Amino acid sequence: MMGHAASTLLPRLAAASPASRPAGQDARFRTFREGPFVANFLRQAPMERFWLSDLRRFCLFLYMLRESDWMRDGQAGRVPFALAATRSQLSLARLSQLLEMAHATGDFERRRDPRDARQYVFEPSARAFDLLDRLVEDFHEAAPALIGRRAPVTMARGRAAQRRFIEGMLQFLGGLDLGNRGVGSLSFMLAMLDLHLHSPLATTDLIRREADRLHVTPVTIRNLLRRAEQRDMLRRDRRMLSLSEQGLRRVRVGMDAFEALVAQVLLPEAMPGRTAEWRRSGRPSHVPASIA
Repeated sequence: MMGHAASTLLPRLAAASPASRPAGQDARFRTFREGPFVANFLRQAPMERFWLSDLRRFCLFLYMLRESDWMRDGQAGRVPFALAATRSQLSLARLSQLLEMAHATGDFERRRDPRDARQYVFEPSARAFDLLDRLVEDFHEAAPALIGRRAPVTMARGRAAQRRFIEGMLQFLGGLDLGNRGVGSLSFMLAMLDLHLHSPLATTDLIRREADRLHVTPVTIRNLLRRAEQRDMLRRDRRMLSLSEQGLRRVRVGMDAFEALVAQVLLPEAMPGRTAEWRRSGRPSHVPASIA
């Protein structure tokens, strides 16, 4: 569900014939959706619920890991609140609250930056690295099938693989409209993807199914569907619900962008010229837009 920056890509997708779509893309995404990587984001364990259930917090988690001295060969980076808030699309007040909670739970150690007493540095705990290790491992297990690889891609161990994952994921998240709580939440994105992959579905069945799969209340799913309908993303045929043409185009753009992320992380040698830097706009050049 891409935002305004997708305007140049959406007409091309709209004009594309079904035969021009990647063969088996939906089937590959069905398998990936049910795999171990996505399961991490829906776990009810306290650490996963805190860091992964909200993509803005996930973005902050990755950003603090990237700036840690372990990831930077012993040279800790800084975490300026204004910059971290911009990149994670959080308010300064919410960011400050989350960093206090991360310190209180022991997920990150906070200390004054010896180079500048006005700044803080945050170092991840063993638990934070364990979570990162699991995410990277599950990504390398589940994601190759999205780009047509039947066997897992051999991954470099340690920081090389982790850096590629963090940088690629930060690029992808930087292109999402996470600040729009109406359509930028993980629940909304997964609900729209699920509807596309399994539609048409009876509205009541969809509500019950997604509430169970996403661990939210039926009221939350009804609200998600209402917001999607307000944006002309849904089509109703009596009791049955499916994506409209506009909704389908937006979901397809998101799927294409995620496939580009997978290729960048797993096959960096095949992605020349695609750097892992944050752009000033918060959106990498090769990601077509923000999911909305």
